[in-house]
Amino acid sequence: MKKIVLLAALVAAQPAFAKDATFSGLRAELRVGYETPTVSGLGDGEVYKFGNSASIGAELGYDIPVSRKVTVGPFINYDYARAKDCVDSYCIGSDGNILAGGRVGVALGDKVEGYFKLGYDRFRIKETQGSLERSTNLDGVGGELGLNYQFSQRAYAGFSLNYADLGKLYGANVQRRHVSVQVGTRF
Repeated sequence: MKKIVLLAALVAAQPAFAKDATFSGLRAELRVGYETPTVSGLGDGEVYKFGNSASIGAELGYDIPVSRKVTVGPFINYDYARAKDCVDSYCIGSDGNILAGGRVGVALGDKVEGYFKLGYDRFRIKETQGSLERSTNLDGVGGELGLNYQFSQRAYAGFSLNYADLGKLYGANVQRRHVSVQVGTRF
């Protein structure tokens, strides 16, 4: 009940802050990036890449102003990449990533916003051996740090760093490291 009351208060306060909050409201963006899935925890203290790849994706979010400089809100993004590594006829690689959670944005000036995201991450791994194919979803926690520059009242572009800890596959810890640039619009 407390969460519902808090959410209602934030929504009610939005018009008072919206006049001054450049970085608020519904937003949509396209993302282009670079992904490196890794494994660790094999007993030797090392981190191993299993490929790397360019990625393409999109994000939807809604930023609610809670003060003149701070926004909070939900988001969901999807990135597709085909990072892959092969040994003999066995290949393992990425086959898409979805991240959904909460976002906190802070105005660092009239046109620059810094933000932090934290949420649930689902990473799809694809394994092949000859003609056999298997896909596995790994679930974990993902986070992202980024900066956006507002070009106009609606258009922005930015840069972000993403990391996700995705649990275990065959006893090894799996992580996803991702950098991206994005262009977006606010409605």
